[in-house]
Amino acid sequence: LIPEYLNFMKGIVDSEDLPLNISREMLQQSKILKVIRKNLVKKCMELFDDLVEDKDNYKKFYEQFAKNLKLGIHEDSTNRKKIANFLRYHTSQSGDEMSSLKEYVSRMKENQKDIYYITGESKEVVQSSAFVERVISRGFEVVYMTDPIDEYSVQQLKEFEGKNLVCVTKEGLELPEDEDEKKKREEQTAEFEGLCKVMKEILDKKVEKVTVSNRLVNSPCCIVTSQYGWS
Repeated sequence: LIPEYLNFMKGIVDSEDLPLNISREMLQQSKILKVIRKNLVKKCMELFDDLVEDKDNYKKFYEQFAKNLKLGIHEDSTNRKKIANFLRYHTSQSGDEMSSLKEYVSRMKENQKDIYYITGESKEVVQSSAFVERVISRGFEVVYMTDPIDEYSVQQLKEFEGKNLVCVTKEGLELPEDEDEKKKREEQTAEFEGLCKVMKEILDKKVEKVTVSNRLVNSPCCIVTSQYGWS
């Protein structure tokens, strides 16, 4: 009656329309059960909505059932956008507290189009990563996704409130830049074109290509995964 990601929810369904004998086949095909299932999920979403209003209690709830909600993002396409409102993450600007994606969007800079995130083993690892150097130095906030299931759930979520979720470790990261910054990047690309060719020849099939990057500040280089690969 209830999807796997909500298996921690308990309750009793009272319905005069349910038959006495219920087989596995009937569970899969019954229109009545599909309606009940839909209403149960809707009721759960409403309960979570109410719980969010109490920050302290929701924090305890999230510590216990964050993985379930993220599994819901992966499995429940119908309620994916709704569940996204219940997710919480540490970010480069949230300190010790966790932040919702809605709060992140409210803090976005005027020229920022995307939600930037990075996945990794822990908050300490990702916040010291070379991949966040340029993004943070430009004043953009980065979401730290440190739960193993985050990699799977974000592949399904893709966007929130019209803002694309962009992984800073993947190819295709484009930060807003003015004309001077764009001109400088083009000059550096031309200047180091020969070096990039030599490095590509040395690395050969170990890499797809070698390019000049504008995503680094202090680190000399980084290995970027493809846009649709695992980070």
